[in-house]
Amino acid sequence: MKLLFITLLISRIVSAEVTGQGEVAFESRFFDNDGSDRTQDIGYGMFSRVEASYKEGVSNHSLRAFARVDKKDNGRDLFVVEDLNASWYLGENEQYSVLFGYKLFNWTATEAFHPADVINSRNLDSDLERLEKKGELTAEFDFLLDDGTISFYYFPRFEEPIYPSSKSRLGASIVPDNPEVIDSGNIEGSNWIPQFGVRLAQTHEGTDFSLHALYHVDRNKPLIGTKDYFVLAGNVLPNNSSKFTSSPTPYYFKVFQLGGTFQKSFESILIKFEGAHRAYQGKTPILTFNGLRNPSDHTEAAISSEYTFNWEGGFDTTFIAEATSIFGVDKDERAELSVFQRDFLFAIRHVFNDVMGKEIFLSLVSDMERDNERFYNFSYSQRLTDTWKIKTGIRVYDAPQKETIAKGLEVLDNDNSINFTLSRFF
Repeated sequence: MKLLFITLLISRIVSAEVTGQGEVAFESRFFDNDGSDRTQDIGYGMFSRVEASYKEGVSNHSLRAFARVDKKDNGRDLFVVEDLNASWYLGENEQYSVLFGYKLFNWTATEAFHPADVINSRNLDSDLERLEKKGELTAEFDFLLDDGTISFYYFPRFEEPIYPSSKSRLGASIVPDNPEVIDSGNIEGSNWIPQFGVRLAQTHEGTDFSLHALYHVDRNKPLIGTKDYFVLAGNVLPNNSSKFTSSPTPYYFKVFQLGGTFQKSFESILIKFEGAHRAYQGKTPILTFNGLRNPSDHTEAAISSEYTFNWEGGFDTTFIAEATSIFGVDKDERAELSVFQRDFLFAIRHVFNDVMGKEIFLSLVSDMERDNERFYNFSYSQRLTDTWKIKTGIRVYDAPQKETIAKGLEVLDNDNSINFTLSRFF
């Protein structure tokens, strides 16, 4: 299907005026030595992204994709289509539009916690608070309103997330089996699963807000384990203990979700909110490392406040305070649902506003519920020339394991790293 879209798009591009840009980058990351021969403490390779678009009459066409090759861990090698679609404006005043193809969605308003941004599957071997996304095969119909848009979506396919390899320090030293989707208690035999959504986005007197309803496969909160188990003397045991231990299966469930986002500016202060309620359909118990589990209905919310201070020298400093929580489940279930289950972020972004685009970003994420779980991040970026740019940073995870099974941020404890990227844009 992707090959068909690419072929059709290229055939149109050669006969139309195209605008586009691209990036080629050298990436490297260096982790603290964990003393294990099974994992890679050093990674380096090449990253590239290309974007192209053109407009012809009432039609628009876009292509955006990236690829990565890692010298030390070929499990990180990938090619991801983000956007590969065509759209057309309809009606006398072009108040309608339709779109077909792969699309990247950005439904978030906040910096690090994104309860409403759930459409696209992720590459889980990327930055925890800003995971790379895969494009979602979409049929979309938009109706333009006076101050916004109402959109209707059909998603015919479940795109599988990308899990870290067994060598990756950001994984769990195991590679999960192929994901399974459970609908009405039964395992689907194909990724071609009908899913639907509707979203209203409005701007009114300096306020941006959106509301959405989705009936889709939850891409972000699977249960990992096995559906093949038996009960012996009150204990639940897997029928295939070797597979359960070395390559458990991620199970994804159909869910009905209601959610939205809100942004409003009060002079130098920007207030943001983002939330979603999830009601799972056709629940069935899964044996996980934490015991027998069913998907739990819950509500997830995040609130953020940003204050920007403008210096006389032309610099801008933005202070960000953000908090998130999951409601409707107990403390242990929250920790199993998300790394950021009840956390607080404080961040500072300092922009020099000079010709080289220098920028410094510092952040701290601290768990408000579980003791001794913190994540520190520092990054610095700037252009070297009009076409070259560097970015470097340090990431520190401080979350010692408290129980037999690691939960939340404990999985990444001491996976500290130094990262460096040299990019050329064209």
